[in-house]
Amino acid sequence: MGSYENASAGYSLGGTSGYLDGSDVKGKNKGQMMDNFYQKTYPANAAYWVQGSIDKRFKVGDQTLLSMMYGDNNYYQTRRWFFNLIRRQINMICGFQRKNRKSTITIPNHDADPLADEFNACLKWSEERDGFQEYLSEGFEGACDTGMSLLHLYPDYTLDPISGDLFTDQVAYNNFLIDPYFRKQDLTDCSAIWRRRWVTNVQAQALLPGHAKEIAKMRPSGLKDGRFPLQAELLNMATNQLFAYDEFHYRDTREATTILDPISGEAVLWEDDEEDSEDEMERTLRQQPWLVVKKTQVPTVRLCIRLGGRVLYDGPNLLNIDSYPFVPLLTYYEPDIQSYAWRVQGVVRNLRDCQYLYNMRKVIEMDILQSQINSGWIYPVDAVVDPKSFRQSGQGFLVPLKAGHLPNEIQRIEAASIPQSLLELSRSLSEDITRISGVNEELLGAATDDKSGILSMLRQGAGLTTLQTIFDKLDYSQRLYGKIRLQAIRKNFSKGKISSILGHAPSERFFTSHSLKYSVFVEEGNYSASQRQMELQQLLHFREIGMTVADKTIWRAAFLTNKKQAEEDAAEQAQQQQQAQQAQAEQQSKVENAKVMASFAKAKSDLAREKEILASAQEKISKIQDNQADAERKRMESDLGLVKMMIELEDMDFNQMRSAFEMAQSIKLANQSGPLPQAVGQ
Repeated sequence: MGSYENASAGYSLGGTSGYLDGSDVKGKNKGQMMDNFYQKTYPANAAYWVQGSIDKRFKVGDQTLLSMMYGDNNYYQTRRWFFNLIRRQINMICGFQRKNRKSTITIPNHDADPLADEFNACLKWSEERDGFQEYLSEGFEGACDTGMSLLHLYPDYTLDPISGDLFTDQVAYNNFLIDPYFRKQDLTDCSAIWRRRWVTNVQAQALLPGHAKEIAKMRPSGLKDGRFPLQAELLNMATNQLFAYDEFHYRDTREATTILDPISGEAVLWEDDEEDSEDEMERTLRQQPWLVVKKTQVPTVRLCIRLGGRVLYDGPNLLNIDSYPFVPLLTYYEPDIQSYAWRVQGVVRNLRDCQYLYNMRKVIEMDILQSQINSGWIYPVDAVVDPKSFRQSGQGFLVPLKAGHLPNEIQRIEAASIPQSLLELSRSLSEDITRISGVNEELLGAATDDKSGILSMLRQGAGLTTLQTIFDKLDYSQRLYGKIRLQAIRKNFSKGKISSILGHAPSERFFTSHSLKYSVFVEEGNYSASQRQMELQQLLHFREIGMTVADKTIWRAAFLTNKKQAEEDAAEQAQQQQQAQQAQAEQQSKVENAKVMASFAKAKSDLAREKEILASAQEKISKIQDNQADAERKRMESDLGLVKMMIELEDMDFNQMRSAFEMAQSIKLANQSGPLPQAVGQ
C-alpha cells in the first residue's frame, strides 16, 4: 500500500517511485502531453464552460444579465430587477434528494457471507468520516445547474501517515477539463481528466512531500498560461501568491501477472502484499502445479502532477487503483450531439428562455405602472405663498399656471394601462417554467386546487416520473463511487486499521480482488447516520413484516445517549409484565382446574346414573329370565304328565297306544296354540 510521507524515508506517492526531477526529460514529455490534451479538448470544454456560467447566473438570479438581455441601455441599467423562478425548481429537486438520501452498501452474492458486513462497516465508517453525503448533494445540485460535476476521492495522510484517510471533494464544472468524447458514465472510455486547483506554498509542500525542500524555494507566479479562464479563484487579487496545482489523470496500461486455472477456467490477477514473502508465487505454484502464469497488459489510470508549470510527479494515481478517482454526476447527457455546448445540460438550461421572457415582461409591467402619474395640484403661480406645501405628502405632482390661464386649457395625456393579456402572458410564462422543468405544483407544495389526497399523491408520482432519469443517474454514480472507495480501502488501509474499524480481525478474503469480483456487489440502500442505525432500521423492518427478532438483538443495534439505563428500565418493565402475566396465568390455571374438577364431578355423577340405569335394566332382564324359566318348567311338567299318562296306558295294545300318543300330541299342540273350543251345547 502507498504512503504519503517523505520519499527519502522509503515512501512515495502511489506506493512506487513517481517523483521526477525538474530537469528530467520524462517530465518535459508529460508536460507536452498535457499541453496537447488541453489544445485538443479546450474548444469543446470552453463552449460548455460558457453555457455553464450562464446557467449559474440564471440560477442565482444575477441582475447583470439584463445587460446581456437588453444591451448597454442606460434606461434598463437603472432597472436591474430579476424575478427568479428557477431557484425554487432546483431547490425542490435537490431538496427531494436530500430528504431521500441513500447509503452505499454491499450485498453478498452468496447467503450468509460475513464479508459483506465487513465491507459495509468500513464503507460506512469512511463515508461518515468523509462527510460524503453532503458532497454528494452539492455535486448533484451542481449537475442540476450546469449538467455535470465530478466527485473526487483522494487520500489524506495528515492524521494517518501509514494508511491515510479517504476524503471526497466536489469539483465544479469550470475546474476540470475532460475528454469530450466519453460515453460511459463509469469513464472507462475517457482518455484523460485534468483538474486545476490553487494552493499556497505550504499546501504545495504538504501535497508533494517528496519535493518539499524544492517547493519551499519556489515563488508563486499566479496565472501565466491563461488556462481555465472561468475559475472563480482568478478573481482573487492574491492570485500571484498561489501556485496552479494541476492533477492530470490519463488512461494507460500496466503489466500484470495473471494466474490461470485450466481446471476451473478461472483467471485472477496476482497482487503483491507487503506481508507476503518474496517467493510467495513460487510456493503457490509448487503447491498447485497445474496453475499457469501469464503476463498481460491491464488498463489502468496514471497521474501526472504539475505545480506552477513544472511536472513533479508521474506514476500510479494516489489511490493505487486502476480506475479514475472521479465519478461524474450527470443530469442530461446526449453524447451523440455534435455541439458540446448542448451535449451536457442541466435543469436550468431549458428554463433560461422562459425566465428571460418572464423577467422582460415583468420589467415592462413595472415600467407601465411607474409611467402612470399620480394625482396632483394645478394652481396659479401667484395663488399660493409656498408651493412646497403641496409636497408634504411626498406624492403627486404640481402644475403651475400663469396668471390669466384656466386649468381646462391643459390637456392631459393618459398613461397606457396594463392590458389583461399582458398579465396572462406573465402567468403563462411562470407556468411554462414549471412544466418544462418537470416539477409540478404538488412537488413544490404549492397546489391550491381542492383535490383529494389520492389525486395529489398520483400527481406527485407523475411529477417524480418526469425526474426519474435524473435520480437514476445519481444512484448509478453513487454505486460507482462506492466501488472506487471499496477498492481504495482494500488497497490502502492496513489490517490494523481495518481491525480497529471492525472491532475484530478481518477475514482473509477481505484484501483479495477475487472477493470484489464474486462475493459482493455494491448497491444503494436506506440512508442512516451510521452502520448500526442502518442495521437497526433493517431489524425493525423485519419485525414489522412479522419476522421473529429478539429484543436483545434490537437493543444491541440501538445507539442511544443513555442506552444502559434505557435497557435496564426496559428489562425491569419486561420483568414486571412477565410477573403480571405469570400471576394472570396462575389465576387462569386455577379457573381452568376448577372447571376441570366440576367437569370431573359431573362425569362421575353421570357415570353413577348410568350404572343405576344399567342395574335396573339388569333387574328387569333377571325378571324376564325368571318368567321364562317358570314357563319352561311348566312345559316340562306338562310333558311329564303326558309321559305318565302313557305309562298308565301301557297295557293297551299297540294301535290303541299309537292312537293315544297321537291324541296326546294333538292335545299338546292344542294347548300350545290356545284353549280348545268348547263343544256345542256344553
